[in-house]
Amino acid sequence: MFIYGFQWGVLGAAFATLLSRVFCTAVVFYYLRKPKQTIVIRDYLKIRPDIPLIVAIMAIGVPSGIENGMFQFGKLAVQSTVSTMGTVAMSAQAMTNIFENVNGIFGNSVGIGLMTIVGQCIGANRREEAKYYIVKLMGIAMVGTFVSCFLVLVITKPVTWLAGMEPKAAQMCFELVAAMTVIKPLVWVGAFGLPYGLRAAGDVKFSMIASVSIMWGCRVALGIFLVKVFQFGLIAVWIGMFADWIVRAVVFTARFVNGKWLYYKMS
Repeated sequence: MFIYGFQWGVLGAAFATLLSRVFCTAVVFYYLRKPKQTIVIRDYLKIRPDIPLIVAIMAIGVPSGIENGMFQFGKLAVQSTVSTMGTVAMSAQAMTNIFENVNGIFGNSVGIGLMTIVGQCIGANRREEAKYYIVKLMGIAMVGTFVSCFLVLVITKPVTWLAGMEPKAAQMCFELVAAMTVIKPLVWVGAFGLPYGLRAAGDVKFSMIASVSIMWGCRVALGIFLVKVFQFGLIAVWIGMFADWIVRAVVFTARFVNGKWLYYKMS
């Protein structure tokens, strides 16, 4: 409505996003006031900081924040490389990124739920139970990711047509989504879902160092190398991304199997 109805262009997309965040915030504050739940917040003026608890949370949150920040800088580096390939490649990359975000929603959601479960198990010193739930929920996430990828592949061509993409860009996008549909269900859960469980156990420094190193080594450096040296074009970016996923999956699976993550319980 804002983009086409009011002719606001990019501002319309930004304003719609802002409204959605405001709406979500209002809903969260409304539900926090409901009496029949574990946490009820009504009088915000009575809230006081618990310094030891804040420090313990920051011990997990700061490394995770650094990891996410470096991840975003890496995405900027990749996007700057794509911007040199012309409008067709930029259009295909933008749409493919959207499809990749959509088919990852299920896996990410399972991972977020996994953090709570594993954190409770580790806090109660039930390590074997934590391992059990990680394996079980990762299996569910893998099946859900496969279904999500398949459904996104099915709608790719209709969506690119509705979006009015140029035929060459639409075909390039479809080919990238098809490649993603083959690779993502096999390795993405191990690369991004499994670390949720490791972080919940307090093993955040390893996750940060491994994620940042692999991100810049595979997704950024390898992708840019293939573009600049071998002139691979847009597919180079996704080869780097797929390499990132595969290496992450191997590293985090090895970390899970050796069991060191079980002994980083936060006080």
